[in-house]
Amino acid sequence: MATDSGSDYGEERNSDAFKTMSLDFVSYDPVDHDWFFNSIQQFSSSVINFCASTPRPMDINFTSSVAKHLKRNSNLFVMIYADQLYECVGTLFLESSHRDMAHHRCSKLGIGILKAYQHHEAEAVEWALNWAFKSAGLHRVEMNIPPWNMRLGEVCEEIGFQTEGTRKECLFKNGKWWDEVNMAILKEDWKQRHIKMEK
Repeated sequence: MATDSGSDYGEERNSDAFKTMSLDFVSYDPVDHDWFFNSIQQFSSSVINFCASTPRPMDINFTSSVAKHLKRNSNLFVMIYADQLYECVGTLFLESSHRDMAHHRCSKLGIGILKAYQHHEAEAVEWALNWAFKSAGLHRVEMNIPPWNMRLGEVCEEIGFQTEGTRKECLFKNGKWWDEVNMAILKEDWKQRHIKMEK
């Protein structure tokens, strides 16, 4: 299948559409992934650092229902595998809009990767954007970044996301109020960045 760019991120190389140089992206299967999805929620260095919900112990029944909700309500919900070891190391989703809002072609991206594999975050986000803009026909991808995880914000900024604003003191964590940073990237901006990278 032809692609708009020669990027190594998520090129649709026949059967390799769900692979990058270092990662595989696999559809969520409760039998294979519920225990991992539960365990990743427990790591303070991974998903819980991205999540703003009240921290509490989560049993497998609860996290399984969360995973099934994501599968039903996302344009894409995948498990991230480290290609060399074929070990599940994270999750990624692109939230779907309500049917009355689908014509705006916007989606919110969420990603959580185990700390030991966070150096692959940019690669995973690049692949997600490639899928969003070239396979799903989206126009805009957004991310809400909590300030205790601005490392991810820096990764997204390097990829081309722009900060559009902040929600003042809308999050409460560790006994204090935090601002939330809103970032987004448009398809045309993403495409132009890749054209510049190829020159």
